[in-house]
Amino acid sequence: MKLENGEISNTQLMLLVLSFLQSMILTINFAYSITSHDTWIAVLAGLIIAILFILLYSYISLKFPGKNLVEINDIVFGLYLGKLISASYIWFFFQYMIHYMYFFNSFWITYIMPETPRPAFLIMFVFVCGMAVCKGIEVIARCSFSFVIIVTFSVIAVTILLISNMKFSNLLPIFEVEPIKFVQSIHIILTICFCDTAAFLFIIPYTSNKHNIIKPMLTGFCISAAQLIIVVLRDAAVLGPRLPILSSASFAVSRVIDIANILTRLDILVAITMLITVFMKVTIFYYVTVLGIAQTLNLRSYLPLVIPIGAIAAAIAVNLYPSDMEQVYAGQFVWPFNASISEFIFPIITIIVIMIRRLPKKGGVKST
Repeated sequence: MKLENGEISNTQLMLLVLSFLQSMILTINFAYSITSHDTWIAVLAGLIIAILFILLYSYISLKFPGKNLVEINDIVFGLYLGKLISASYIWFFFQYMIHYMYFFNSFWITYIMPETPRPAFLIMFVFVCGMAVCKGIEVIARCSFSFVIIVTFSVIAVTILLISNMKFSNLLPIFEVEPIKFVQSIHIILTICFCDTAAFLFIIPYTSNKHNIIKPMLTGFCISAAQLIIVVLRDAAVLGPRLPILSSASFAVSRVIDIANILTRLDILVAITMLITVFMKVTIFYYVTVLGIAQTLNLRSYLPLVIPIGAIAAAIAVNLYPSDMEQVYAGQFVWPFNASISEFIFPIITIIVIMIRRLPKKGGVKST
């Protein structure tokens, strides 16, 4: 059953992946407190591993062109087990949607408008995200073009203005961190920053050229990873030993900018960038959640689910954690293991079953 009538080009898919992953600039803070100035090495290691999983997700979609994740699970695992695995994916995406909503709300209230009641931003934010979801994947993809330009300009501009404040000696010594912490940092970067692109298993079926998705997926991923490496090197070079103790390093470095007492207080530029990146992340998770639920329940449209799912997510996100430190702890010790199930284990099992059962069948794809 096709619940989405929209269609996006492969170029739009690339921009959508890039815009989706640009929020890594925020979530990389979870790794800073573990690997500090060595985080850029963990990012490079995570990049190499993540490329393999991007190829894995793309291979699954290529095996079943035009089928979204729920339909693929029904075919590969059978109707009942497939629905159970699909429900696990949907719950995972819904959780991430809530966590990013809390992340956005916490940042905005902590750094920008501390006197504003917590529900105020969330209600407005989920309303705008819900409008985008109702408009469909074509509108979301068109927005990604503008967002990519704004975020890329912000990253480049802030980095150039901070060149005089950079001390590359802050990047030394290399490999100072313990091996176990280095592995932990890679795991965080993989699960929270890179491999949540598993959500695109719901979006790839709506591309115009379903047989040529590897190039746009990898291009968008590699460009966003390059931006992340620039940001990590910049933050470490500017902040030095302060890097592990800051909850938002990119926001902190923007406050260092002072060009002849004229170009100052550019933190609002970073705040807007963060708003854009989190909006795209939440919107895509929101979209795949309602689309997945509608597909699983065999509904004719996902639109009736948009308001109730958004309301439930906002109600939970308002007071998801007692404090921001609880969120940091979850980002380092809970989220990565929770995400590993949907991002690593299920896709690998899916590929193994596809190979064992030699799917899809030559006579046509059938769910059993």
